[in-house]
Amino acid sequence: MKVGIIGIGFMGARHLSAWQAVEGIRVTSIFSRSPVTTQAKQGNIESESDQLDLRGITIYSDIDKMLQEEDLNAVSITLPTHLHKDVSIQCLQAGVHVLCEKPMALNIEDCHAMIECAKTAGKELMIAHCIRFWPEYEWLKATVTDQVYGPVRVAEFERLTYAPEWSEHSWFADTSKSGGIALDLHIHDLDFIQYLFGSPSTIDSRKSDGKHGMTAHIQSSLDYGDERLVTATASWLMPKSFGFKMAYRVVFDRAVATFDGQSLTVHTDEGESVSPEIPTTDGYQGEINHFADRIRQRTAKMIISPEQAAESVRMALKTLE
Repeated sequence: MKVGIIGIGFMGARHLSAWQAVEGIRVTSIFSRSPVTTQAKQGNIESESDQLDLRGITIYSDIDKMLQEEDLNAVSITLPTHLHKDVSIQCLQAGVHVLCEKPMALNIEDCHAMIECAKTAGKELMIAHCIRFWPEYEWLKATVTDQVYGPVRVAEFERLTYAPEWSEHSWFADTSKSGGIALDLHIHDLDFIQYLFGSPSTIDSRKSDGKHGMTAHIQSSLDYGDERLVTATASWLMPKSFGFKMAYRVVFDRAVATFDGQSLTVHTDEGESVSPEIPTTDGYQGEINHFADRIRQRTAKMIISPEQAAESVRMALKTLE
């Protein structure tokens, strides 16, 4: 199967490496308007390698030309958010399966247009919400679903880092292109909460602005009409020396599970302290493995549907009201 990468910034590099690790897949082309080198661009998450393997890959500066010449089966779209809708539709109409980075789009109308186009084209459309595939979060999903420690009483999620000045040309700073912190950062945990518990009846959020007048910190409380306390915090207010941290604390009837970004620990009512065995892969590889299985019809399971991704956009936008 032949795959193309559309956009080769930080996330595009992650997609490239993950696709190259899938047996039977050849990445044959990359679209980029900027010069492409073997040096991967850096983001706020550490990666195992900063070198790209570009052997056998043709670089294009025109998406139409790439689609016409490469006979691709699938593409990863890792462009700025404001381009997701138009480029996804362009690829779907060309008969190509689409894995598009999160968030799906800047508004619900664009999400629905993407969904309808995928249905009409009869092609797979998946939004790359990598946290659903992150090993520590996969463990949590299974533990909640199976009620291993009973029902959830409290679930707290946080995602803290510095403002993304690492983005080329600072398109993140333009909310008309990025959607700001709600659609770029907060949506990770909102989507995973939706994955765990479904859509909340209400979302109540408090916000704080950063140095440039943009919303840079959001604390959200999600109401499910019962006694569960579910919260999520996203911040771009950390100093650069802080780095990046994603974490959760979930209180069950008979235990509490804490993930601090490095290690996962479960403290039970019986007095035990357990560290579950967690695979060493990351969510980028997991999501691409799943998408590859979907387009090769090796699984009917759908871990993230386009409709769920659209709902996560709706939830994220709700936190800005």
